[in-house]
Amino acid sequence: MGYYDARISQVFEEAVIVDGSRHPRMVFFSDCHRGSGTWNDSFLNNKVLYQAALNYYWQRDFTYVELGDGDELWENRSPRQIEEIHGDIYSQLDSFKYADRLYMLTGNHDKSNLKRVAGSSFFSPPYYEAIIIRMPHSSQDIYLLHGHQADIFNDRLWPLARWMVRYLWKPLELSGFKDPTSAAKNYKKRRKVEQRLANWSQANNKNLMAGHTHRPAMPKESIHRYFNTGSCVHPNAITCIELDRGLISLIKWTTCVNEDRLVYVCRQVISGPRPL
Repeated sequence: MGYYDARISQVFEEAVIVDGSRHPRMVFFSDCHRGSGTWNDSFLNNKVLYQAALNYYWQRDFTYVELGDGDELWENRSPRQIEEIHGDIYSQLDSFKYADRLYMLTGNHDKSNLKRVAGSSFFSPPYYEAIIIRMPHSSQDIYLLHGHQADIFNDRLWPLARWMVRYLWKPLELSGFKDPTSAAKNYKKRRKVEQRLANWSQANNKNLMAGHTHRPAMPKESIHRYFNTGSCVHPNAITCIELDRGLISLIKWTTCVNEDRLVYVCRQVISGPRPL
């Protein structure tokens, strides 16, 4: 077993088990990167799309699952600053929490959320590194993690990666440079991370769902079982994955224009629905 296979397997040895029969409708988001409202708050441009999606899933009794990097805590030091800007979002998420319809994972950019405790923040749900959703049939179980575990620089060396983002790449972005250490911005690195995740899924015959690379993925049946939610920071779009009574779909939320030339938020099915 190679390093990355062993690392991913290790994470799932300590995963939280969720009874999928209690949550017939689930929606999976990742990589919202909620920031502090400044020029580099990537979430801000798509906030209205995200709010519309949350309202849709709340009204239809979906359970909300976030697969990490929900908060941007590499460029911003404190969750409190982010909550002050996006308090309306956290209030919506709190509704899911108190209805027992919220599960939060950590990624590399919000790893410190694992230490978040009630009283230090008005939004303080439990955070996990990995979750296994037990479905009625074991072949349908879904293994959830952020995905940085297949990226050693953003996993084991994450304090160094965070320092580089905070003090090196953040100011260089103003000049148009892209962070080469980011799987979401470096094409070759993204391909390698995705291949490692897909290889683990295939070798272990498991449904594996991740984020991290920001590139949505819905596998073709009988080829591999690796899914990726994409992100909430695509240009004028957010993507997510819905699981609705055993049927899975890849979804895009974006802005559309109707025949009366009115702009509205629309939900588009990219792939599916099909059986898990």
